Amino acid sequence: MERVVILGRGGSGKSTLAATLGTITGLPVIELDKYFWGPGLEATPPEKWAVLQGELAQVDRWIMDGDLGPYDVLDVRLRRADTVILLDYSFWPCAW
Repeated sequence: MERVVILGRGGSGKSTLAATLGTITGLPVIELDKYFWGPGLEATPPEKWAVLQGELAQVDRWIMDGDLGPYDVLDVRLRRADTVILLDYSFWPCAW
C-alpha cells in the first residue's frame, strides 16, 4: 500500500482516516481540497484539475484524501492508486 485514494461524501471521515493512516504508515497525506478550491471557493476547471492531480500523483508514495463530487476528475488519481478506500455512509450520519 503506497498510493491510497480515500473517497466518500462530506463528513464521512476521509480526512480523519487519511491523517491516521498517514501517521501509521508514514505516507504523506495530500488533502485535495487545499489544491482544488481557489479564492472565494472557486472550483478548478476540470482540464486544469486533471493536470494538477497528475502532477500530485507522480510521486511514488501518498494518500489522497478528497471527493469533489460532480467537480472531480477521478480517473487521474485512480489510475495511479494501488489502494482505494470508499467510506460509503448515508447522508444522515455524515450530516450529524
